[in-house]
Amino acid sequence: MRIPWIPSLSLRRRPARLLLASIIISIALPIPAPISLPWEQPAPAPAVTQAPVQVGTSYNPLHATYLGLDWKDAYKRLEAMRFKVIRLSAYWSQVDGEGYDQLDWLMNESRASGQPVVLSVGMKGLGWPEYYIPDWVQPKVADGGDVSQDPTLRAETLDFVTTTVSRYRDNPLLVAWQIENEPLNPAGPHRWFIGKELLADEVSAVKANDERPVIVSAFGHFNMLFDRTSNRSGFDLKALLGFESDTAEAQSLNVLSKGDILGLDVYTEIGYNFLGQVGVSHAGSDWAAKAGHWRGVSAKQGKQAWITESQAEPWEASISSYGDPKSTVAEDIITRFKEIRHQGFSTILLWGAEYWLWRADNGDSSWLDAVQGLLHQNLAAPSLLGA
Repeated sequence: MRIPWIPSLSLRRRPARLLLASIIISIALPIPAPISLPWEQPAPAPAVTQAPVQVGTSYNPLHATYLGLDWKDAYKRLEAMRFKVIRLSAYWSQVDGEGYDQLDWLMNESRASGQPVVLSVGMKGLGWPEYYIPDWVQPKVADGGDVSQDPTLRAETLDFVTTTVSRYRDNPLLVAWQIENEPLNPAGPHRWFIGKELLADEVSAVKANDERPVIVSAFGHFNMLFDRTSNRSGFDLKALLGFESDTAEAQSLNVLSKGDILGLDVYTEIGYNFLGQVGVSHAGSDWAAKAGHWRGVSAKQGKQAWITESQAEPWEASISSYGDPKSTVAEDIITRFKEIRHQGFSTILLWGAEYWLWRADNGDSSWLDAVQGLLHQNLAAPSLLGA
């Protein structure tokens, strides 16, 4: 099997040093992970009707090209699978350098084929390196800081969002706008996060130009150890004690209006390499229930909750195992899907589309088969258009 060279597979989404930092913290603070504390447990999910699920995915043409796929052909192959929605991203640095040509093609192709889409806009897009900021507006912000504190970047981001929304708002296949990607979670080489003030301004800018629902996403609960690093405040004692007002989920909901959507990105197996020792970190047993908890909170506020990313590809510690993954296998896609569905989610987007196609082209169709099985089982799910 031909394996592309990728500097670090764990950098596909966020830096491996996040997990490394959490391991170091765990050595200093002898708290095992995953851990279940009485006040940390979400209430059991209520019984829900297991109606067909609107199964979607995300697509990054930049990553498809990196894997050696023809990005147009890859997208048409995904369209042929009849996902209820495909999430795309407006990559600011690409648009700044090359124009909107690639995104125009994707949006026009979606319109011609009848493929519903979500479009993510802002400085933070889908996939590593997370932030797609043009060179001329690179912020002067310390590592781990609020990148939106740079006033020039703040103004230019709002302009990019407004320009992009105005360009695509007339596309009838557009289901919703996503504002940034996991904006309140630190990520990328500098571990920046986007402050809630700019996030609220971006939401307002979109709503001033279009009436479609808005999505704000957050990296979902993994385990107590990893949550320390995915939360911008580090070790979050208040969340540990049951006060959720400062969590990314709660703050995301605060900038949304009724009918808008909280997106949750859920992963259960993450590979790491610590001092030469390769291992896999596993999500706590309450990962799905915690997602269900936030679905319930959203519903009480008159808002929706989607799973915007459900792990459906490996998250490896090393490129050497990319074609023979140690973190997860294709069958796990179905197991995760069932657990999320049991929590009452009606819209679930599977993450890893480029990987499935790459594996299939190299003789292993198991990943693609697992996804196609879920699509077949949920054919009767309603369309998201007009939802």
